[in-house]
Amino acid sequence: MLVYHPAFDLYHCVFRMLQILEHMKRVDVEVDRLRIWDFYLTFPNEARKISFPMDLKDLKKVFRSKDPNPYEDLIDAKRILLRMKSYQVAALKCLASYDLIDQDELSNGYVKRTDNAIPKEISEKINELTIEQENILKLVIGFTELPLFGKSGLKSRTGLLDFRYDAK
Repeated sequence: MLVYHPAFDLYHCVFRMLQILEHMKRVDVEVDRLRIWDFYLTFPNEARKISFPMDLKDLKKVFRSKDPNPYEDLIDAKRILLRMKSYQVAALKCLASYDLIDQDELSNGYVKRTDNAIPKEISEKINELTIEQENILKLVIGFTELPLFGKSGLKSRTGLLDFRYDAK
């Protein structure tokens, strides 16, 4: 039996990465941070499980107010993110090959948008957002200044990636 899910679709991943990069307020972003944001754009229902900092409690209410759909719950979110990694890395390499992100920065673990324009048709689709996607992109913007590493960092608050052995 074949089952399709956008989490494991390379071209959908390229599109989601572009969506995030176009809406975030940072010049560059760590690859792991972008992978986490992509996960939540793919599975917005999982955002209610994030440990929000106090200054983002208003944003927390947006995700907590929604009645959870038991069919959308993931049994092991860490494993799904791990399975998505190869697609996410391939999507970033694809974006680098089209010179939409900086290849040198990517090899250093960062994603930085270049000045090259996204084709108009794709750009228009990127800006067509559902309410859930808008909320996730608000989350992305809200978590922009949150450190990636440490006990109060993004990795720890989401529980998706291990942070205990990070060098920083």
